[in-house]
Amino acid sequence: MDGLGNAAVKLVINTHWHLDHVDNNGPLHDAGATVLAHENTRKRLSTPQDITGLGMHFAASPANALHQLVFKDSSALFFNNWLLHTFPPRTDTDTYIQFQNANVLHPGDTFFNGFYPFIDANTGGNINGMVAATENALKLATSDMKIVPGHGPLGDKPSLTKWYDMISVVRDHVQKQKAAGKTLQEVVDTKPTAEFDAVWGNGYFKPDFFVTLVNTTL
Repeated sequence: MDGLGNAAVKLVINTHWHLDHVDNNGPLHDAGATVLAHENTRKRLSTPQDITGLGMHFAASPANALHQLVFKDSSALFFNNWLLHTFPPRTDTDTYIQFQNANVLHPGDTFFNGFYPFIDANTGGNINGMVAATENALKLATSDMKIVPGHGPLGDKPSLTKWYDMISVVRDHVQKQKAAGKTLQEVVDTKPTAEFDAVWGNGYFKPDFFVTLVNTTL
C-alpha cells in the first residue's frame, strides 16, 4: 500500500466475512476509511461464528470493525466506475467487484487461482453456488480483463475458465456418486479430483478434503 502513495484510504470493501479478508477493518476505519460490504457480512461479524470444517471459532468483532455501509439482495451498486454483485456461493456474504474503467474483476474467494478452495457450509456456502458464481463472472470477463482471485496469482479469463472447468467437473463427479447412494468415504475413495490434482492439489486444501466439502454441500 505504501507504494501507491500517501493518500488516505477512503473506502474498504469486504468481499466476505472471513478473518483473512476483514481483519484490518478496525485499523483502517480508525484511520478514516468507510467500510462497505453485504449486510450479511456485518451480521456475521456482529456475532460469534464457527467454521466447523476448520475447527475454528471467532468472537464477535469490535464496533470499529463493523461496516458503516451495507447493501442487500442481488442489487448492483454503482460508485463512479465500479459496481458490486452479490450471491451466496461460498458463504452467504460473498460479493465481487467490477472496476469497469480499469477492466478488472475481483471475485473474492469465489476464485482460488491454482488451488482447491474452502467452502464454508456453516455460513451458507455450497459447491453449486460456487459454480453459479463463476458462470456469472465469466459472463463479465473479457479477453484482456485482469481477474484478481481471493487467493493465488493474478488471473485472466483463461485461468477463470480453467477454474470453472475444475469445480464444475468435480461437482458433477461427486454428485453422480452421491446420487448412487455412496457414503462419503466411498465417494472420497473414487478420487473425483484425480484428473486435476497435479495442478490444483498442491495448496493448503488437499484433494480428499475438497471432495468432502463438495459432498457435504451438495
